[in-house]
Amino acid sequence: MTAKVTISLPDDLLSRLDAEAGELGMARSELVQESLAAYLGKTAEERQTEARRARMLWALEGMRTFAEGRTVFDDRSTLEILREIRETDDSAPLRGHGDDET
Repeated sequence: MTAKVTISLPDDLLSRLDAEAGELGMARSELVQESLAAYLGKTAEERQTEARRARMLWALEGMRTFAEGRTVFDDRSTLEILREIRETDDSAPLRGHGDDET
């Protein structure tokens, strides 16, 4: 038995759904069914792990492309800059044990 369900989607999500279904040569409802079955087939921990991985990949991509369109004034490697920061007193609050902590 198949039941009909009415749902509300934001316009941008519906556009993405239609584009993906079109690329795959699937009906919209078929893609929604497969997506929902895949989502419900995962545990909450698996979904959290996937979400965390997606956020990390997004952050890594942001770091890779950060300098695009920006002027870089320091030609040293990031590792060299981080080592310099660690050697200064200015970095102590970042490490959690600065002189001004009580």
